[in-house]
Amino acid sequence: MSEPQYTQRRWLRAAGVRTVLAVLVGAALGTAGLGPAAQAAVVPTTSAPAASADAAAAAPLVVLGVSGLSWSVLQELAAAEDPQVDAAAATVWDYATANAPVNLVQRTIGETTCPADGWMTLGSGTRARADASHLGAVATCSGGTWADATRLAEGDGYGAEPGTLAGLLDAAGASYAAVGDGAVLALTTADGPPATAASAAQLLTATDGDAPDLLLIDLMDTGAGTPATTTAAAAGEADSNTEGAGPAAARAVQALAQALAELTGRARLVIVSVADPQDPSPQLAILPAGTTSPRGSDDGLLIGPTTHQRGLVQLTDLAPTLLAGVAGEQTATASGLTGGVLTLPAAASTGVPDSSAPAAPASAGSDRVAALADDAAHAVASNRAVIPVTLGLLGAALALLVAVGVGLRRPRPERLGRLGWAACWVTALPAGIWLANLVPWWRAGAWAPAVAALTSAATAALLTGAAALPARARRPRVPGAALLLAAVGPVVILGDAAVGAPLGFNGPLGMNAVVAGRFYGVSNTAFALAAGALMVALAAGAARFAAGHAHRRLALTAAVGVPGLLALAVDGAPQLGADVGGALTLIPALVALGTGLAGVRLGLRRWLGVGVVAVGVVGAFALADYATGSRTHLGGFASQVLGGGAGATLARKAGALVAPFLTSPPALLALVAAVGIVVGTGWWLRRTVRAARAGRGPYAWLAALPTPVWLGPALRALAVLVVVEVLVNDSGLTMLLFSAAAAAPALAALLLSMRVSPR
Repeated sequence: MSEPQYTQRRWLRAAGVRTVLAVLVGAALGTAGLGPAAQAAVVPTTSAPAASADAAAAAPLVVLGVSGLSWSVLQELAAAEDPQVDAAAATVWDYATANAPVNLVQRTIGETTCPADGWMTLGSGTRARADASHLGAVATCSGGTWADATRLAEGDGYGAEPGTLAGLLDAAGASYAAVGDGAVLALTTADGPPATAASAAQLLTATDGDAPDLLLIDLMDTGAGTPATTTAAAAGEADSNTEGAGPAAARAVQALAQALAELTGRARLVIVSVADPQDPSPQLAILPAGTTSPRGSDDGLLIGPTTHQRGLVQLTDLAPTLLAGVAGEQTATASGLTGGVLTLPAAASTGVPDSSAPAAPASAGSDRVAALADDAAHAVASNRAVIPVTLGLLGAALALLVAVGVGLRRPRPERLGRLGWAACWVTALPAGIWLANLVPWWRAGAWAPAVAALTSAATAALLTGAAALPARARRPRVPGAALLLAAVGPVVILGDAAVGAPLGFNGPLGMNAVVAGRFYGVSNTAFALAAGALMVALAAGAARFAAGHAHRRLALTAAVGVPGLLALAVDGAPQLGADVGGALTLIPALVALGTGLAGVRLGLRRWLGVGVVAVGVVGAFALADYATGSRTHLGGFASQVLGGGAGATLARKAGALVAPFLTSPPALLALVAAVGIVVGTGWWLRRTVRAARAGRGPYAWLAALPTPVWLGPALRALAVLVVVEVLVNDSGLTMLLFSAAAAAPALAALLLSMRVSPR
């Protein structure tokens, strides 16, 4: 990796400190350390204020960075035929079981994360990238520079500032060092990269007070493409004997084992795999024993401060965590970094097993590591299942509508009955997809997407059968199966979000740790599905509830307002759904539905007032979250607004609406086809309705049937819903497709349940 030019004035002002350091480093030359020819740097901080007393008393903090190493890969290496690789993997495994293992979200910007991107994200404290080689048609990683990172950050919209961590350490009076190109890249500032020196291990054994507070070591790349350890040669010999996990992973695990043997007991160690461009998935990370999270732990695994998920932290959490570890948590809190802070212990790490008798991977605490490997496999399977399950859901909805259109041309009672139950089944599919996560479908390997789809279909069938039982009671107060199933989707999806999204996260159609767009609350897909069915269920349910009441408008207001406000609270509350776009959309949609059912028309001035109320409600949610310091999606956006960075975020989200269609020919083709289908369907419907009202065509008998009073308001509310959600969410037109896939089958099921028949 090339390094930017920098001024020498900074180093001249600290000549005295550098002279002392040069003596220490010179004494270490020729001595075995973390690797010959390793590059290190200690940044002088003579003019900066001193760090906190607690941080100063702590052991030095060392980050050992590799790439391409996940828990499943470590499991493969532990069973390798090469005895050296096997022993090294067992050493790392046992060290993990004695400390705090977690899964690390490696995603930075784009689908591919190169090692340089991971290191730059670690040093910036927010998602960033430095490797421009993988931006072309063929994703490859060839390295990156600080200048590339600065140029790319200007257009990415994440507000990344390369060198942020190093600048904050300078301001806090903490010293730092870097070994290897990736680590040097992470700690480079506008003043230039860190100075270079050899044998970084000696920096930790120097006279007390001279060791750097923070040391970053890139074990995979020291400029020569070999690990920065004394085992590089041995690792190279193992390349041909480790085909499953790959030779790079074998070198990484051997480098880690050697570094653990040399550094354990001298410093606090943080092990992290910063990237895996070949197989994007959650990566391995090991924090020191005694590390705590502000969200606590679950089954012995830390709950990520920003993911809210067991054993899952983000790469962007490391910068504030490292800063807090060497300069104190108050410094990290005041730094402006958006990541969460994990509290590291002050004592040096321990727990490396005796190398003469390496323990097997089944040692104490390995259940936690096995659970992390299963969680990572779950995330990968979820990412692979999204497209097949999406196509299955949309295809089922489209096939149903075509079948209904054909069936109504020559209506027969038995045919309409079968279509009605088919519509009920499709209506239950979104809930079935969410509930499928109760079954470990992701363990089916390459067949996981198919198993997920079959499980979802079977669950929807069970829900349909269960809804038919009370409906067959034929009591006036018992809702029909169609109405029950129209409501079950919003109840399952929003109820899941209220308890932390255990079904939606890493589900067949939910958010997952590979894409890493959202980890909790209500995702865009979840909102579109829940809101589409919710409008239909509320419309039909409110009309049913208000029928026969003397105060009809009051009954309609209660029937729409009470469940609608509950849905809004779950979707928008910071600790529940934390959904900015969903809350902005749900308010005008509910107003459109309620006023339509009550027969009230709103003018432009009142609609502007509704918009102001929607923005005010979301703003209140965001400010409350920001004031309490929880920093969910709402609080994070409020922080950006107050800090002046919201414009870049809004521009990035606006760009996300059109970027897929500008960069992907298949996506553009799909958009054109979808628009053509919508336009063609609209033209056909308009022509068919006109003909039916005039008494012509095969659908003329439908014009003579009474129209449900709730149908018009429901359609208007759905129109408001899809228009607003497309405009305020970065998922764009896909929101319309999911809302239609939820609302259209529910409408068909409800209308067919009226048992229409020709005269």
